[in-house]
Amino acid sequence: MWMIRQTPEGKPVRESYIIMIFLMLLLCSLFSELIGQHFIIGPIFLGLAVPDGPPLGSALSEKLDALVSAVFLPLYFLFSGARFNSFVLEATSFWIVQVLAISSFFGKVLGAMLPSLYCKMSLTDSLSLGLIMSAQGITQLLYLQSSLYLNIIDTQSYGNVVISILWLTGAALPLVKFLYDPSKRYLALNRRRTIEHASPDIEFLLMACLHNEENTPSMITILDMSNPSEQRPICFYVLHLIQLTGRATPLFIDHQSSSNKPSSIYPTHSQRMINAFRSYEQQNQGKLVVNLFTSISPYETMHDEVCMQAAERRASLLIVPFHKKWSSNGVVTESSHSIRAFNRQLLRTAPCSVAILVERGTLSRNNPLTSAPFYSVVVVFIEGSDDRESLVYAMRMADHPNVSVTVVRLIEPRRKSMNLMMRDTDGDLIHRFKVEYCIQIKRHDYREEVVKDSVEMINVLKSFDGCFDLIMVGRRHANREFSSLFNGMNEWNEYPELGVVGDMLVSSDTTYDGSVMVVQQQILGSHGGGGGGCYGGGSGGGHHGGYHHPDFHPDFHHPRQERRLNIPEVPRDTRVWPMV
Repeated sequence: MWMIRQTPEGKPVRESYIIMIFLMLLLCSLFSELIGQHFIIGPIFLGLAVPDGPPLGSALSEKLDALVSAVFLPLYFLFSGARFNSFVLEATSFWIVQVLAISSFFGKVLGAMLPSLYCKMSLTDSLSLGLIMSAQGITQLLYLQSSLYLNIIDTQSYGNVVISILWLTGAALPLVKFLYDPSKRYLALNRRRTIEHASPDIEFLLMACLHNEENTPSMITILDMSNPSEQRPICFYVLHLIQLTGRATPLFIDHQSSSNKPSSIYPTHSQRMINAFRSYEQQNQGKLVVNLFTSISPYETMHDEVCMQAAERRASLLIVPFHKKWSSNGVVTESSHSIRAFNRQLLRTAPCSVAILVERGTLSRNNPLTSAPFYSVVVVFIEGSDDRESLVYAMRMADHPNVSVTVVRLIEPRRKSMNLMMRDTDGDLIHRFKVEYCIQIKRHDYREEVVKDSVEMINVLKSFDGCFDLIMVGRRHANREFSSLFNGMNEWNEYPELGVVGDMLVSSDTTYDGSVMVVQQQILGSHGGGGGGCYGGGSGGGHHGGYHHPDFHPDFHHPRQERRLNIPEVPRDTRVWPMV
């Protein structure tokens, strides 16, 4: 506690403190041996004394994790295996030990399942919990090593028990992975969570994920461009995502609750973001409600937490930052590979539409907290549900008096004649934009570009350089495999999560310096509408505008359709109330 008090807020722990902890670790091991205990007993009590989380717990985890996981742990398993001698095993004793091991294993599984079933847990989750609680690992190996060292058991008994641990744990872990699927809580929602299918007369439910403070200005700019108003208010959920380090369990903090003060846990990570969003909320009283949360969890399971929150909050769109960020002077800042994997997982499993925001510094310069800037937006429209989703979102932005929206539709020559003869869903939406915005509001524009192949499409995209603050594109496109616009583009795709057009605008050899938003419409669920939120309730009807199309990811799959827990729609008052 003294070390933590001596560490300035937001600063790393001194190296001298880390060295002191390591020396204390060795002294505690020596003290345990001197009093006749196992050498690991002292470090266990020292670990219990160290407070979890930052700054000290996370610093120790960062210093020790790589060394322990990559060097010491494999060496220990190698040492444990070297003590195993298969030539001293006897068939009779071997089978007796295995039968006893199986009996005790099932007894432990049943002992964990019965209380879980009594507490109304499902059978599948109860079995998964029982298997997890019955799995054995390094702790059991430590007991066996100590017993062998103290001559409590012989080499034959040691080998029999090690074999039972190996095959019982090896059988339990695949079963847990097969039975326990966290995504089943949100994947099969029976309502559409999209902007296209949402009712226009209810509040707009929007959620954004932030990894660090640098994401805050661009997200506030996108929120301002989304045009919060008294007629069409916005309920905006902000999730600050922090990687779990130095703690044993994930943590979810609701900053609306008075009991969770941000100054007590992770103070500097979230407080500045909270202040910025609260300031913007105060400037838009009656138009906007901002709800802020902090999620501290491993990156491997972080997408499950985000997807569950998006399902519970009934968000129509989830905005996440790209793992790379370009500053105004061209410097590229690349985050960890885990953030990119997190974005790809969201694209597979999100229960709503997803938008990946690639920020190149243009949005950060236009700060709505200090000025009233003018935004120029262009929508690249080809065809498909993702393009419609981006266009519907841009049409909401077009209602903002300081936003100019230009829709550029790329059409192949053979399809231009077809569009003149018949109008599909894409054509209906384009016609609505031209009538409601281009004719009535002169600052908006629409134009069509006839392109024969990918070269001409790239030339059209290059013409946007320096003209727009934000380009909005769909991630997937209908009939892509039959279109000449995408011939040969998959082989040069540097960022598959952005789609073909988004990758052209963001790849390392491009000259475009504006921000890009890549939109993917929800790929799950069936017919239905949206509703509920911070302000009001209702349901918005709409046809199923999506299409099932092969994804650019080689490992992409459509989630399983199975019976899942549905989140009910709760009608709410139409007045502006903050979340409690």
